[in-house]
Amino acid sequence: MSGSVVAKRYAKAMFEVAMEKNLLDQVETELTQIVETFSASPELMEWFSHPNTDSAQKKELFSTLFKELNEITQNLLFLLADRHREGYIGEIAAEYKELANEARGVAEAIVTSATPLTEEDKQQLTEVFQQMVGKTIHINNVVDSDILGGVIVQIGDRLYDGSLKTKLVRFQERLKGSRVG
Repeated sequence: MSGSVVAKRYAKAMFEVAMEKNLLDQVETELTQIVETFSASPELMEWFSHPNTDSAQKKELFSTLFKELNEITQNLLFLLADRHREGYIGEIAAEYKELANEARGVAEAIVTSATPLTEEDKQQLTEVFQQMVGKTIHINNVVDSDILGGVIVQIGDRLYDGSLKTKLVRFQERLKGSRVG
C-alpha cells in the first residue's frame, strides 16, 4: 500500500474522532509539534525506524517525549509504533491539516514571489483569492528570484501563474509563431 494511501486513512480516522470530540485544533497542534520534534532530530527518527527497536520501547519514548498529548493523538502514536509506521507521521499530519482546513472553510495558498511579500501585498492577495475560491485564505510566501516578478499562487490543485517569467515565455512563443518566412 502506498504511503499516501496509508497517511490518508490514518488522517481521516483521526479527523473523524477529533471532530466528534471537538478537538480539531488541539489534535492539529499536537501533530505539528510531533512532526517538528522529529524534523529537529533525524537521529530520533532513525532510532524509531531501526529494526531492533521494539514497540514497547517506542511507546515508552513517545510517552516521555509527548507527555501532554490528548488520548486521540497518543493512541495514534502507539498504533503507529505497533504497526511500524511512525515514519508516516509527517504525511499523516499534512493530510489531517488538509481535512481540518476543509472543515473550517480555510485554504492554504502558496504564493511564490521574486521578493518577500509585504503585509499589504498579502492582504490584497487574500481579498482577491478569498472571493475566487470562497474560503478563508492563509498565505505561505515562498521567495524565488527566478520568476523575475509577479506572483504564482497555488491553492490546492489550482495554479494561478502571473509571473513575469511565464509572461515572457508566452510572448516569446507568440513571436515565434507569428514569424513570416
